[in-house]
Amino acid sequence: MKFLQTKAWILLLLIQVLMLIISISGENGPVGEGSVLHAYLTNDQTEAGIELKLRGSLVIGMALFGFAILTNAYRKGLRWSWYACWVYPLYFILHIIGFGTFMPDIIFLLLSLAALFLPFKIFFKATS
Repeated sequence: MKFLQTKAWILLLLIQVLMLIISISGENGPVGEGSVLHAYLTNDQTEAGIELKLRGSLVIGMALFGFAILTNAYRKGLRWSWYACWVYPLYFILHIIGFGTFMPDIIFLLLSLAALFLPFKIFFKATS
């Protein structure tokens, strides 16, 4: 159990990586037409291309922010990062409600909740 508590941050990191890949990918894959990377690589200046670049900038920036929190503060057991990482289950709840995509979002929701509750004692250890 101690191992799971100390390595729970890896679950959230994997979820963050998957979210990044899915968000920058289009229907034709990560670098196929309609993807964020394709819009950047081809310098697409159409309205759709600009929208993809804006979405890509946001997604990549938020992913880097998430990676920084997870690999530093969350891994070290800093309480503020535990609160900040509630963005993951909230995201999946809103995704299920907004898009009706119960699968696979429920799996990611349960994994993110496990990654938050497994190390609960580390973040809220009794101070004496």
